[in-house]
Amino acid sequence: MDDQTILLKLKDWFEDYTSGFYSDEPMVQQNMMLKAEHTRRVCEVILIIGGSLDLSSEDLSIAEICALLHDIGRFEQYKQYRTFLDLKSKDHAALGADVIQNLHVLDSIEPETAEVIVRTIKFHNHLVLPGNQTLRGLLFLKLLRDADKVDIWRVVTEYYHRSGNQRNRSIELDLPDEPQVSDAVYDALMNETLVQMSDLKTLTDLKLLQMGWVYDLNFPMTFRIVQKRRVLESIRDALPTTSSRVKEIYKLVQAHVAKNAFQR
Repeated sequence: MDDQTILLKLKDWFEDYTSGFYSDEPMVQQNMMLKAEHTRRVCEVILIIGGSLDLSSEDLSIAEICALLHDIGRFEQYKQYRTFLDLKSKDHAALGADVIQNLHVLDSIEPETAEVIVRTIKFHNHLVLPGNQTLRGLLFLKLLRDADKVDIWRVVTEYYHRSGNQRNRSIELDLPDEPQVSDAVYDALMNETLVQMSDLKTLTDLKLLQMGWVYDLNFPMTFRIVQKRRVLESIRDALPTTSSRVKEIYKLVQAHVAKNAFQR
């Protein structure tokens, strides 16, 4: 079976599997649809980033499979716990790897490649890259992490700026909508490091954490996408306008993106 045939069959499986979680309950249905659409968009973005690296058609197919399955654990997570917050439920990436293995989703793929895909999915949400990956495994992990961030930025910025917005606690992670910037969040971002989820105390903290994801991007094309889509500007415009801490962080992350957007 060739790569494209395998990919098409997996896309059919994805649609069939995820539709089993659809619900008459509006908030549940909204979140299931949100995650399904997020997955489709991540598949598109990962091909753009991978294409900029001149990857082979085989590697592009593997990258797209990683994107297609990367959040498959989210559906079972939300069904069981009614949250997308891993700290209050289960690690959605590990849950997704279990779903893939328990349902034999990748049985039509060569075992070594299937293992790379499962490991990519299992570790895609870790704060730092695991140290025991092969170079090939690291490539797909970095591709997925970049593509995932790009589309999460789309989801959250659209949400933050939607007029007449109805609150979605799953997107806001149940955080209070307050203007304070926590010390740990400020310190991490001013040191150009990622924010720990456990340090979030307000919705403002969460937005700044999302802004700080630029410190974990891996490819020039991803930085160029951030610039083209005005991601940082969109998050800044949803933050308290008078906060000196917000202004400092924004200036620093913008400089980081500009520096990396056109490196080879």
